[in-house]
Amino acid sequence: MQIKVHPLFFVLALALVALGQAWAFVLTFAALILHELAHMAFARLRGFAVKKLVLLPFGAMMSTEESFDKGSAVIVGLAGPLCNLALAVMTVGLWWIAPSVYPYTELFFYANLSLGLFNLLPVYPLDGSRIVLGLCKNKMKAIKGLQIAGIVCSIAFLGLFISSFFWGLNFTFGIIAVFLFYGAAFGTKDEMYVSILDSASKNYMLGVEKKTVKVSEDMPLIRFYHHVSSACETTFLVLDGDGREIARLSEHELKDLAVKYRLSKPVKFALFPDRYGEASKKDKTSVSKIRSALRRR
Repeated sequence: MQIKVHPLFFVLALALVALGQAWAFVLTFAALILHELAHMAFARLRGFAVKKLVLLPFGAMMSTEESFDKGSAVIVGLAGPLCNLALAVMTVGLWWIAPSVYPYTELFFYANLSLGLFNLLPVYPLDGSRIVLGLCKNKMKAIKGLQIAGIVCSIAFLGLFISSFFWGLNFTFGIIAVFLFYGAAFGTKDEMYVSILDSASKNYMLGVEKKTVKVSEDMPLIRFYHHVSSACETTFLVLDGDGREIARLSEHELKDLAVKYRLSKPVKFALFPDRYGEASKKDKTSVSKIRSALRRR
């Protein structure tokens, strides 16, 4: 995984330290790291790995080229903000249990609350835009609308920054304005997340091992990902209740099935949708191609 720190992140750090709020920066940084870890954890559960992470003052830049399926886009997009909001609620609960920690954790509460709510805004490049993209049908049209919304929102925060000169200078508004404008106008097209079933996730420079794993026909598709990593290429032998092999799946074929079916589905429903009454006409055509490829081996 490639990790980069954007210059805007350093601008926020210097601004807070210069204003005597170094502790506030430390707590904000901790909330941000937990935010990103939540994204990464749920992405991994959905079969995606982090390819590149660019840390910015209020989150990480998302990409217009992300290849999430719709369900994964919503789940991964919500993971970070909900993690922050959950931490904020837990912090309030801690105040009830141990009121003496309030002075030390107040800033942590506000850091998580602001990060969680801010990133839910449906503007590019925030997490809210990833959620919207997961719910919409026309992705490219939605991206343009979200980018325009991001620019409009950046202008609004710039107005707040300028007006703060009259009632108490707030550098955070200015940094947010630059962050949103930069992300909306010049957002990266580099993929941030890649499927762990893609060749791009394999580390061929260090060597990739080939292995075979036997699995039950009742195993959910999501459990297959536990046997996949950048260090190996896995072939799955699907066995019926009597231990007989009924199918052989490569990682590429598994990816095709995972795109078309909910990851909670047992693999037998994906492989034999006609038998279990789960198939649409499109599903049957797609699965028949996979099964034809298996018979040609």
